[in-house]
Amino acid sequence: MEDTKIDLLKDLSLPENFYNDTLALLVKTEYKYLRDLRMNIKSVLESSHFSPKETHLLAIAVVSNNGQQALLNGLKNKATALGASDAEIAEAISCASLLSANNVFYRFRHYVAKDAYNTAPARLRMNIMMSPVLGKEFFEMISLAVSAVNGCEMCVRSHEQSVLDAGATEARVWDAIRLASVFTSAGKILHD
Repeated sequence: MEDTKIDLLKDLSLPENFYNDTLALLVKTEYKYLRDLRMNIKSVLESSHFSPKETHLLAIAVVSNNGQQALLNGLKNKATALGASDAEIAEAISCASLLSANNVFYRFRHYVAKDAYNTAPARLRMNIMMSPVLGKEFFEMISLAVSAVNGCEMCVRSHEQSVLDAGATEARVWDAIRLASVFTSAGKILHD
């Protein structure tokens, strides 16, 4: 299981000496989930509907949203090696931050469903959505993935429609959601 751990850390550009008690327990007990996690990560990073740079930028947004600093650092290094610019990485992180605010706000509106809240102005600045560095379709795809992780039904429906309107396929959407789910689960094991 030690070899699986080393391969997993290498896949994510994490240092070979990365350590936390959860990971150590899985290695010590030879728990087979570690192999599943590694295979799931490899699978979502090798999407046939996204370039390697795009999968890593999506993963950056998800782990940033989830506050997983160790994974974020490794993924930023890998994305840079795959040609991602600092501006693209910054936008993926910024998109996750913006969507965290939007998801809380719109989830509240959806849950409460009162006219007073539904008609009140949001007064949330969202200038990065106007002309994203990553392009409108991919920015919306990141927005969709983060919204799915944060559980905002209204946001998921809106962003899913936006990416389809921008020319994305349902297969591309599906791969983004699979990636978001796998990297959310990875953060439960590879946390700081």
